[in-house]
Amino acid sequence: MGVKTEKAVSLDQYTTNRATTSLHEYMLISAEDTPSEKAEVRRHAFLRLLGPGLLSGTSGNDPSAVTTYAIDGARIGYGHLWLLLFTTPLYYAVQFACAKIGRVSQKGLSQLLLERYGTKVALAISLLLSISNVALIAADLAAIGSGLELIMGIAWGYFIAPLALVLWFLTCRPDFEAFKKIFLTMSLVFLAYILASIFTHANWGSVLMHTLIPQMRWDLAGISSAVALLGATISPYSMFWQSHAEIEEQRGGTLKQQLRATRLDVGSGAMIGQTIVYFIMVTTASTLFVHHRPMLTATDAAYALEPLAGRLARYLFAIGLIGSGLVAIPVLLRSTFYAVSGACGWSPFSGGRSWQRGIYLVLLAAVVLTFTSLALHIPGIELIFWSNILAAIIAPLLVISILWIGNQRAIMKDQCLSLPHSMSLVIIVFILVASVLLLFYQLFAP
Repeated sequence: MGVKTEKAVSLDQYTTNRATTSLHEYMLISAEDTPSEKAEVRRHAFLRLLGPGLLSGTSGNDPSAVTTYAIDGARIGYGHLWLLLFTTPLYYAVQFACAKIGRVSQKGLSQLLLERYGTKVALAISLLLSISNVALIAADLAAIGSGLELIMGIAWGYFIAPLALVLWFLTCRPDFEAFKKIFLTMSLVFLAYILASIFTHANWGSVLMHTLIPQMRWDLAGISSAVALLGATISPYSMFWQSHAEIEEQRGGTLKQQLRATRLDVGSGAMIGQTIVYFIMVTTASTLFVHHRPMLTATDAAYALEPLAGRLARYLFAIGLIGSGLVAIPVLLRSTFYAVSGACGWSPFSGGRSWQRGIYLVLLAAVVLTFTSLALHIPGIELIFWSNILAAIIAPLLVISILWIGNQRAIMKDQCLSLPHSMSLVIIVFILVASVLLLFYQLFAP
């Protein structure tokens, strides 16, 4: 490298001491490097910026969400691509609001609700989140089990209890971060949907038209798929996770510099996650929907990858389900514990017997729900689909809470949500409430 100034530090030092060295300062320090060295430094610095927002974006594509998007493509075709495009900036608005609240206040959402609204309100919202999370964990357990069924040929129900024990063990381990990287790598298999969309001979003119021009089916199938898509995208658990993860994430520089890094982090996660979702829907629409093949099992979802992977499609899809589930379920468990502990005024630390017992109880509830669905002969696909509809029903209350907290100067100081940001959250609430009301009308109207 070129000759450094007195302020120069090595890349390793920057990586280690990110909490005290801002990205901007480091770029200035490296100004005398050669172009290739500057590029390498920027690459490492950029990767270091990507933290909980990227994890939230990728773990948001958990097995239940991926399956829900695949169901939408199989049932509605390209019909909801516009809705996905429309909700992507809104999803970013929610996640960045949560991250900003966590960064500025250094408190989780449930803790702030406890301080501002009292125990009853905080516990009520935490209870709603816990119900949604338990349903999603049950759905993810079913999805991971379905992935193992694709590989081993054994019914997915036999894997539920062993999976729960493994996940409890992994989530409570202090070195879970090392395992998380492995599971995230496995979940990158879903990138295959981007390539698969090329091999499926999709009608790209129709894809573009449905992406840019809103169209809606007003029957039960169309509305329920839209609501499930919204619930999978604007998921309650990711809101609590994002705020707490931002507190734990060390960022250097001034508060404004930290918020810029957070914006990049959350934005990258939203873009990567939603891009994968887009091609999942395109691929399943170009295969399952076009060939009038209903999506009843994970095997049907894997069928969408056959134009790319042939007979290996089932194994490819199974690896993606398993990897994404092993990332998402610990996030769901932690967000549940964060919410309940904050509402009760406890310290949401990741260790000790209370942490382990809390995780165990949440997992136990999810296992009971999963086995109940098996006993009632509810297909795993339906459990997954309706768990995301439940998430959409609960989400508006949480977004309203975020909107209120984000505009409290006593909490946010001079970093309150801007008017456009606040209006984005209002739009989200309106869309969620309207879609849920339409669904109830379709379900219960004479």
